[in-house]
Amino acid sequence: MRKVRSATRSSRRVSHGTGSPEARVAAFAAFAAFAALTVTALVLTGCSPDMKDGLGPRVPVPNISGRAERDGASASALDVSVRDPAGNTVESAKTDANGSYALGAPPGTWEVKLKGKLTGDFDSVTRNLVIAGSSDRVALGPMDIFAYGAGLSAPSDASILARPAQPTPATFRWGSPARVFTTARAQLFDSAGAAVWYSPKSADSSATWNGTENQGSASGSPAPAGAYTWRVKFEFPDSSAARTATWRVTFQ
Repeated sequence: MRKVRSATRSSRRVSHGTGSPEARVAAFAAFAAFAALTVTALVLTGCSPDMKDGLGPRVPVPNISGRAERDGASASALDVSVRDPAGNTVESAKTDANGSYALGAPPGTWEVKLKGKLTGDFDSVTRNLVIAGSSDRVALGPMDIFAYGAGLSAPSDASILARPAQPTPATFRWGSPARVFTTARAQLFDSAGAAVWYSPKSADSSATWNGTENQGSASGSPAPAGAYTWRVKFEFPDSSAARTATWRVTFQ
């Protein structure tokens, strides 16, 4: 009887990729670590990844630059932001050791805001700008955060006063900065932060209020008793505007 040989399938292993399983695991771990570091870096620099189009994160291109000063010297570590006309922040950063900053924003009308940091600074300084097209680059002149002695005077912070009326108005007083400014005006806000009354723009250092609102939907009506805050806004020849810190006042 003839012996029949049985056929056997090759025992050669089918390759599913380059390298050993251990090498592939190590490579994947390295990629995952790199991806995590990339996302962390984007978050720390204020750039959030956008994966919707499958092209990976989009990093804003800086097209607004400028410099912050304090009494003529570089003002570092200040918060600087770009805000839309409604006051919403679209990007923020901090000034570097030279007081410089660079931010990105799409075409539109914007406000660059510097936030004061030290005693003697304005609470904030702003400047408006327009970006006409995606290729526009806007370089702002220096913005000085120092208040040069400007500040609120009366009524003192946390004062409680009788509600103003036509025969008995409230008087707001402040000190003007020791640098040339164009106009100043007092601004009053309710407890929710909504504007209630603005004094006329002038070069004066005081303004009186008869208790009638001239801002918002209640303009022309007597303001109700309650808690308010007030500040002074200065405008300067370089087109920047500066605001003092707010003080509280209660009318009853």
